[in-house]
This record gives sequence, C-alpha cells and structure tokens, in this order.
Amino acid sequence: MEFLDKLNYLMEENHLNKHTLSKACNIPYTTIDGWYKKGYEGLKLTSLRRLSCFFGVSLDFWINDRDPADVRSEVKQKAVMQIDRLNEEEAQAVLAFLNSLKEVEQLLGNRE
Repeated sequence: MEFLDKLNYLMEENHLNKHTLSKACNIPYTTIDGWYKKGYEGLKLTSLRRLSCFFGVSLDFWINDRDPADVRSEVKQKAVMQIDRLNEEEAQAVLAFLNSLKEVEQLLGNRE
C-alpha cells in the first residue's frame, strides 16, 4: 500500500481530517494537503516521525507493503499480551475503562 493509503486508513480509524491531523501532529496543513495534491516524494523524515509517534506505528509501517489493518492487529496483539500479564482485578479495571470509553463515544455520537 502507498503512503497516502496508509495515512487515509489511520485518519479514518482515528476520525481525523487533514486539519485535525495537522494540529495534532504539529505538521503544517499546507504540507499535508500538498501530499494529496502534489505527491509525497519530498516527505521529510521529521514529518514521518511525527506521524509515527502520533499514530503509534513504527517508521517501518510506512515503507512496508503490508496492509495497515495487519499492523493494527499487531498493536492489538501487544495490548492483549499486556492484559494477559494483569491479575483478574486489574483486567476487570481495564475492561471497565474500555467500557466507559465506549459509553462516552456513544454519548458524544448522540449529540451530533
């Protein structure tokens, strides 16, 4: 997959547009917009690092040909491994936290 395909995937997964991504990553909007209009051939390493840090992916993510969903599943696998190390009480606390996030998302979704 190409750079923009991966970027689009991550932006969709995180409910971002170019403007919000620009603010979140401290990358000028014109730079991000330029990747779509003019191409990303001159993409700077600093921008790639900021994107990687923000989305929680490695720099390798951008250059390999794997589908972004596969990389996401690796992240999820790491999360599951962390949860497996917790005792029952800690795991229940994590589950309660995740459920509260879902409730907040539903509340915010109902306001729109």
